Amino acid sequence: MTRPAREDDLPLVEDAERAYVRDVEPDQEAGWTAALDRNRALWRENLARTTVLEDGGAPAGFVMWTPDGDAALIVTVQVLPPHRRRGHGRRLLEVVAAQARAAGLAEVRLGVHRDNPARALYEAAGFAPAGEDGDYLLFRRPAAPA
Repeated sequence: MTRPAREDDLPLVEDAERAYVRDVEPDQEAGWTAALDRNRALWRENLARTTVLEDGGAPAGFVMWTPDGDAALIVTVQVLPPHRRRGHGRRLLEVVAAQARAAGLAEVRLGVHRDNPARALYEAAGFAPAGEDGDYLLFRRPAAPA
Protein backbone atom coordinates (compact mmCIF):
# COMPACT_ATOMS: atom_id res chain seq x y z
CA MET A 1 0.00 0.00 0.00
CA THR A 2 1.22 3.52 -0.72
CA ARG A 3 0.20 6.72 1.00
CA PRO A 4 1.18 10.38 0.95
CA ALA A 5 4.00 11.20 3.33
CA ARG A 6 3.31 13.09 6.53
CA GLU A 7 5.44 15.36 8.65
CA ASP A 8 6.09 12.47 11.04
CA ASP A 9 7.74 10.56 8.15
CA LEU A 10 10.65 13.01 7.98
CA PRO A 11 12.75 11.05 10.53
CA LEU A 12 12.31 7.97 8.30
CA VAL A 13 13.67 9.94 5.35
CA GLU A 14 16.62 11.26 7.34
CA ASP A 15 17.52 7.87 8.80
CA ALA A 16 17.34 6.13 5.42
CA GLU A 17 19.39 8.84 3.71
CA ARG A 18 22.03 8.68 6.45
CA ALA A 19 22.23 4.88 6.10
CA TYR A 20 22.60 5.23 2.31
CA VAL A 21 25.48 7.69 2.66
CA ARG A 22 27.22 5.45 5.18
CA ASP A 23 26.78 2.35 3.00
CA VAL A 24 27.33 3.66 -0.55
CA GLU A 25 29.16 6.99 -0.25
CA PRO A 26 30.97 6.90 3.11
CA ASP A 27 33.55 9.47 1.99
CA GLN A 28 30.67 11.97 1.65
CA GLU A 29 29.31 11.56 5.18
CA ALA A 30 31.04 14.61 6.66
CA GLY A 31 29.77 16.85 3.86
CA TRP A 32 26.30 15.33 4.06
CA THR A 33 26.19 15.95 7.81
CA ALA A 34 27.38 19.55 7.32
CA ALA A 35 24.51 20.07 4.85
CA LEU A 36 21.88 18.38 7.04
CA ASP A 37 19.88 21.57 7.62
CA ARG A 38 19.75 22.19 3.86
CA ASN A 39 18.68 18.56 3.29
CA ARG A 40 15.97 18.81 5.94
CA ALA A 41 14.63 21.94 4.23
CA LEU A 42 14.63 20.12 0.86
CA TRP A 43 12.74 17.14 2.31
CA ARG A 44 10.19 19.39 4.00
CA GLU A 45 9.77 21.44 0.79
CA ASN A 46 9.04 18.25 -1.20
CA LEU A 47 6.97 16.42 1.40
CA ALA A 48 3.79 16.89 -0.68
CA ARG A 49 5.55 14.99 -3.51
CA THR A 50 6.67 12.15 -1.27
CA THR A 51 5.00 8.75 -1.21
CA VAL A 52 5.54 6.16 1.51
CA LEU A 53 5.17 2.48 0.73
CA GLU A 54 3.97 0.32 3.61
CA ASP A 55 4.34 -3.43 3.99
CA GLY A 56 2.38 -5.03 6.80
CA GLY A 57 1.39 -1.59 8.12
CA ALA A 58 4.99 -0.41 8.57
CA PRO A 59 7.03 1.85 6.29
CA ALA A 60 9.02 -0.19 3.78
CA GLY A 61 10.29 2.66 1.62
CA PHE A 62 9.53 6.01 0.05
CA VAL A 63 10.11 8.14 -3.00
CA MET A 64 10.38 11.93 -3.22
CA TRP A 65 10.48 14.08 -6.34
CA THR A 66 10.55 17.73 -7.32
CA PRO A 67 9.51 19.49 -10.54
CA ASP A 68 12.44 20.26 -12.84
CA GLY A 69 11.30 21.96 -16.04
CA ASP A 70 9.22 19.42 -17.96
CA ALA A 71 10.32 16.55 -15.71
CA ALA A 72 9.87 15.03 -12.28
CA LEU A 73 13.35 14.83 -10.76
CA ILE A 74 13.60 12.06 -8.17
CA VAL A 75 15.23 13.52 -5.07
CA THR A 76 15.44 10.15 -3.34
CA VAL A 77 14.01 6.67 -3.56
CA GLN A 78 14.64 4.26 -0.73
CA VAL A 79 13.52 0.74 0.06
CA LEU A 80 14.48 -0.27 3.56
CA PRO A 81 16.84 -3.28 3.67
CA PRO A 82 14.39 -5.88 5.05
CA HIS A 83 11.97 -5.06 2.20
CA ARG A 84 14.33 -5.13 -0.77
CA ARG A 85 14.10 -7.45 -3.77
CA ARG A 86 10.29 -7.62 -3.62
CA GLY A 87 9.44 -5.16 -6.40
CA HIS A 88 8.91 -2.23 -4.03
CA GLY A 89 11.50 -0.02 -5.74
CA ARG A 90 9.88 -0.55 -9.11
CA ARG A 91 6.48 0.22 -7.63
CA LEU A 92 7.76 3.50 -6.17
CA LEU A 93 9.24 4.49 -9.54
CA GLU A 94 5.87 3.84 -11.18
CA VAL A 95 4.17 6.02 -8.56
CA VAL A 96 6.44 8.92 -9.57
CA ALA A 97 5.73 8.33 -13.26
CA ALA A 98 1.97 8.42 -12.62
CA GLN A 99 2.29 11.58 -10.52
CA ALA A 100 4.46 13.20 -13.21
CA ARG A 101 1.85 12.40 -15.88
CA ALA A 102 -0.90 13.81 -13.66
CA ALA A 103 1.15 17.00 -13.26
CA GLY A 104 1.57 17.28 -17.04
CA LEU A 105 5.29 16.46 -16.97
CA ALA A 106 6.90 14.61 -19.87
CA GLU A 107 9.56 12.55 -18.14
CA VAL A 108 11.14 11.31 -14.94
CA ARG A 109 14.84 11.91 -14.24
CA LEU A 110 17.26 10.74 -11.60
CA GLY A 111 20.93 10.55 -10.75
CA VAL A 112 22.60 7.55 -9.17
CA HIS A 113 26.08 7.08 -7.76
CA ARG A 114 28.21 4.78 -9.92
CA ASP A 115 28.66 2.39 -6.98
CA ASN A 116 24.96 2.13 -6.17
CA PRO A 117 23.62 -1.33 -7.10
CA ALA A 118 20.16 0.23 -7.62
CA ARG A 119 21.35 1.21 -11.11
CA ALA A 120 20.12 -2.18 -12.32
CA LEU A 121 16.64 -1.41 -10.98
CA TYR A 122 16.49 1.90 -12.85
CA GLU A 123 17.60 0.34 -16.11
CA ALA A 124 15.07 -2.51 -15.72
CA ALA A 125 12.36 0.10 -15.05
CA GLY A 126 12.98 1.74 -18.43
CA PHE A 127 15.41 4.49 -17.48
CA ALA A 128 17.99 5.25 -20.17
CA PRO A 129 21.41 6.85 -19.68
CA ALA A 130 21.29 10.63 -20.05
CA GLY A 131 24.81 11.68 -19.12
CA GLU A 132 27.13 11.94 -16.16
CA ASP A 133 27.75 14.43 -13.38
CA GLY A 134 30.97 13.57 -11.55
CA ASP A 135 30.45 10.27 -9.75
CA TYR A 136 26.77 10.20 -10.71
CA LEU A 137 25.13 8.64 -13.73
CA LEU A 138 22.05 10.47 -14.98
CA PHE A 139 19.00 8.61 -16.24
CA ARG A 140 15.64 9.54 -17.76
CA ARG A 141 12.47 7.87 -18.96
CA PRO A 142 9.17 9.08 -20.33
CA ALA A 143 6.46 9.63 -17.73
CA ALA A 144 3.97 7.88 -20.01
CA PRO A 145 4.26 4.12 -20.38
CA ALA A 146 6.07 2.91 -23.49
